[in-house]
Parts: sequence; structure tokens; C-alpha cells
Amino acid sequence: MTKLDFLCLLPLLVVASAPIIMMITITISRNFKVIYAFSLVMFLAALASLFVIAPNIPCKIESLLVMDGFSMLLLGAIFCVSLVISVISYLYFNNHTGEREEYFIILFIATLGASVLVTANHFVTFFLGLETLSIALYVLIAYLKHRDYSIEAGVKFLVIASVATAFLLFGMALIYAGTGEMSFEGVAAAFGKGNMNPLLVAGFVMMLTGIGFKLALVPFHMWTPDIYQGAPAPVSTFIATISKGAILAVFIRFFTLVHGSDNNILVVIISVIAILSMFTGNLLALKQSNFKRLLAYSSIAHMGYLMITLLAGTVYGVQAAIFYLISYMITTLGAFGTISILSVCERDAEDIDDLKGLFWKNPRIAVVLSLTLLSLAGIPLTAGFMAKFYLVLEGVRSGFWILAFSLVINSVISLFYYLRVIKTMFTHSESERYFGLPPAGNIVLALVLIGILFLGILPSFLTEFINSFLSV
Repeated sequence: MTKLDFLCLLPLLVVASAPIIMMITITISRNFKVIYAFSLVMFLAALASLFVIAPNIPCKIESLLVMDGFSMLLLGAIFCVSLVISVISYLYFNNHTGEREEYFIILFIATLGASVLVTANHFVTFFLGLETLSIALYVLIAYLKHRDYSIEAGVKFLVIASVATAFLLFGMALIYAGTGEMSFEGVAAAFGKGNMNPLLVAGFVMMLTGIGFKLALVPFHMWTPDIYQGAPAPVSTFIATISKGAILAVFIRFFTLVHGSDNNILVVIISVIAILSMFTGNLLALKQSNFKRLLAYSSIAHMGYLMITLLAGTVYGVQAAIFYLISYMITTLGAFGTISILSVCERDAEDIDDLKGLFWKNPRIAVVLSLTLLSLAGIPLTAGFMAKFYLVLEGVRSGFWILAFSLVINSVISLFYYLRVIKTMFTHSESERYFGLPPAGNIVLALVLIGILFLGILPSFLTEFINSFLSV
């Protein structure tokens, strides 16, 4: 490796060094606030390191990792979201007692796994990044060991993730047997554009099954509501944003390089999965009385929407996917951030009835959460509307009319259960005493509010930013 390779690895090295320093610090003295402050500093340092390496991209580190415009955009999003999740986590765990410092260590390890995924250019780094992320999530989900349902959720995720990994490895083995290559570019060159034999198609289907589990696509979605409900609210936020975003990013890179959209069999399979995910997620969400489970089923539908960009196989599709991911991360931070802020030591504020009368208790939280839900539904002047508009536009442009029409229909369906939550917040309750928020909570709400409105009113700012990086 050259000096340039090490320089390009700087963001990953910063993230990897943080858990080591934290462990040394904890052995000397435990201080939750110090570890929290150090986490914020390290995430900011990782974000700043992206500007340091920006003049040197694109840069390939052997055949394992690649730092290009796509990687830089996703790494920037991951570090920013991780920074906000750290703030949310502090507000959440500040109400708990016991050993809390290790939480931030595991959070950095999970972020490292996600960072490796978005820069992966080889099956080896794909697998290492995925397993680093998954193993860290086992611990994070079951972190509150005094809650039985958190332990149950951690065990369920362990079993499901192990099954998904088995499918993924089998698929990689079949592709390696058919091509003799393990790098993404080598696999793409081995069978050429649209030229896949049955062995390679089987390998792709096995990999799609493993990734389907990780992304909670139908029919591999069964674990999602239980995990979202059982995990601490900040961990659910991480799974819904960074975890799924990183896995989708590496899948988009691989699928685009091998021109998977040119294979009719794969297109049909993914189209069916996308449509089933849209309808299943939204229809099951209609019956939910638990807010975290509602958001879990909603996330299944959103992953189905994103499959449109995967099938498009164009630069415009990748641009639409990144815009949608960033918009979805911001809105999801607002939804789960609200749950985290309202939660108490004994339980999370996860039932929809827990939000009853919220507007009269704290109007700022209610307004931000309402805007978040309207964005998820795709109402105009919000980031979610522009994100869905770009998906529909790309679907129509690529000839996937059925998928685009399904997205529109499901957006209408989702509006029903989102409005039900908003109605609950504006309904009078027995106890309507006003309560305030710490400064960090107000900052998070303000950032979410600005992000949703800014991307909804001036989307060209982000689209031009994305275009400038993808053209590198």
C-alpha cells in the first residue's frame, strides 16, 4: 500500500481508533459525559477527514476498497447521522443507570462496519463490513439487559442475521465458481454485460435472498417489527438509517457494475419483491397501535420504493437513490428521535397513545414529528415528496410503469396511518402539562425541521451536490 492509500483510509482509521481510545479511557475512569463528548469529537473528525481526502478521489485501495464520489457521499451521510444518533443516545441513556459507556464503543464499531460496506469493492470487504455491522448490532439491540424483550429481540436478530449470512456466502461462492473472481469489477468483466449463465443467476438469487433479509424486503421481513420494538429507540434509529443505507449502497454498487438490470430474470424477481414490499409494509402498518412497529412496517415499504432505482441501472437512478436515502435518514431521525426524547427508564414511548395530547404538552415536538410523518407520506414541500418524485420520474423514464404506479398508490395508503398518528398528537388528553427539552434535544429537532423543509423547497441544492460527486 502507498501513502496515498493510507491517506484515503483516513475516515475509516478515525472511526476505528475511537473504540480503542474509549476502552483505554474506561479502564482508567468511567465518565458517561466524557465518553459522549469524545464520541461527538471523533465523528466530527471523521467528517472533517473526508474534506482532507476529497482532492485525491477516486482512489482504489488495492482491489478491496474504493474511495470515489459515491463512497464520499454515503460516508458523509453516515457520519452526520451517527453524530445525531450520538446526541439522541445521550438524551436517551442519561435517564438510565448502570454501565452506559460501552454503548458508544459498540456504536463506533457498527459505524465502522457500515463505512467499510459503502467503500467495499470486493466480496471479502463486503462480508467483513457486513459482519462487523451485524455483530455490533447484536449487542446494541440487547444492550438494555434488564428488559426481557430487548434480549429476545437481540436473539431473534442473531438467528435471522446468521441465516442471511449463510445465503449471502453461498451466493458469493456460486458467483466465484462461475467467474473465478471476487472483486466487483472482476466479476463484472468475467461474464460481460447481460451475459449470465444459470450458475451466476443462482448466485445472484442467493445473494439477493441474504440482502433481502438485511433490508427487510418481503418475504424476508418477518423480523423487522419485533427488532424495532425490542431495541432501544436510538438503536432502532441506527438500524433504520445507517444499517439499511449501507447495505443498500453496496448492493447498488455491485448490481450497477455487473449490469444486473440487463438480466430479465433478476429484473422480474426484484420487481415482484419491490411490489410485495410496498403493499405488505403499508397494509400491515394500517393495523399497528405501536409506533415503533408502525415505523418498522413503513420502512419495509420504503425499501420497496428504493428498488426502482436499483432496476433503473442508470446514473440518474443512483442520484435518485442517494437523494431518497438522505431524505429518509433525516425523516427517520425525526421520528425515532422523538421516541427517544419522550422515553423513560422503564419503557420507550412506543405506543401511539403515548403521543396523545403531545401538541399541548410540547408544541415543538408535535410540529416536528407531524412534519416528519408528512414527509414520510410524501406531502409536497417536504423532502419526502421530492424523493418520491425523483423515484417515480426514474421509474417512468426506465419503463417501470407498474412500479411507479405502485409507489403512488402506496403513498396514498400510507397517508392514512401517518395522519392517524398526527391526529392523536392533537387530541386532548387528561394530562396536558407542558414540559421542556434540554438544549441538545431542541438542536436535533431544529436540524430535522430545517432538513425536511430545505430539501422539500430547494432540492436542487442536494441534487447538484450529488451530481458533482458522482461525476468525479
